[in-house]
Amino acid sequence: MDLLKTKKQSFSILWESKGRKFFRKYGIMISFLLITMVISIITPKFLSVRNILNILRQSSIVGIMAIGTTFVIIGGDIDISVGAILAFSAALVLKLQITIPWGFAIIIALAAGMAIGIINGILRAKIKIVAIIATLGTMVIVRGLVFIYTGGYPITGAEEGFKFIGSGYIGAIPFPIILLFLLIIFWQFLLSKTRIGRYACAIGGNKEAARLSGIPVDYYHIMTFAIGGLMAAMAGIVYASRLASVVPKAGDGMELEAIAATVIGGTSISGGEGSVVGTLIGVLLLTVIYNVFNLMGVQTYIQLIARGTIILTVVGIDSYSRYGKKQ
Repeated sequence: MDLLKTKKQSFSILWESKGRKFFRKYGIMISFLLITMVISIITPKFLSVRNILNILRQSSIVGIMAIGTTFVIIGGDIDISVGAILAFSAALVLKLQITIPWGFAIIIALAAGMAIGIINGILRAKIKIVAIIATLGTMVIVRGLVFIYTGGYPITGAEEGFKFIGSGYIGAIPFPIILLFLLIIFWQFLLSKTRIGRYACAIGGNKEAARLSGIPVDYYHIMTFAIGGLMAAMAGIVYASRLASVVPKAGDGMELEAIAATVIGGTSISGGEGSVVGTLIGVLLLTVIYNVFNLMGVQTYIQLIARGTIILTVVGIDSYSRYGKKQ
């Protein structure tokens, strides 16, 4: 009897362990498919090519931003300044086109976003300021710079070639969708197959163990924030190109959407593991949910409550699955 009981306990532990791993790996995909099936039954036009392309295009800006957020969170931190970086880069790339070609304006805007990310990384890795406080301070400063740079008024107008990035098509497919998927493929490769991805996971999993194994922790920690700033700037460029205008409050709240999509996509909020592809699924899932809210006429403040609830639920599940059973 004792042997049978022991075997049952071992099987139960093994099943629970494998079940958790399976859910963490495939849960978001299964949830996305189930929600898509239910919505497609309720709304037959949901799976039309036109609607799918529309959802993908709506997802492109937050999706690009969330790529960078994925690296920051995998590295064990969080960056809430990315919405402000989007606004700054969008304003920069539009206003610079008055005096220089738009290609050079893009390079400067990307460099500015990456520089802000590096500053965030230095504040966190070298000066040891808690990430959410460091990036909160950066967010406020950058928002102030945006208001100074724009004079508090919208910036409008862009060259026709620049507009293609956010509004152009290749065949029947909007270019922002193609750009999003190219970036997903590139950054997923870097995350899974290169040193920067492996080291980011190691730092997020156990910083001291990574340091003892010879990894230059501070450098790669800063690099995760640099990628976050770079991708926020890229999102700002697509934003500016799509609208051909930018207001000082542009990107306000997008950092929360990017963080939510990243965590929903399976990246652990405590760091150490995650996937850029998973983040894409998280972005699409949120976009689908928001679209349904809009179709149902759900008021904006109810949507905000729902967004906050989604973030708390997903983070709570992640935290409990990691630490709750250890208590």
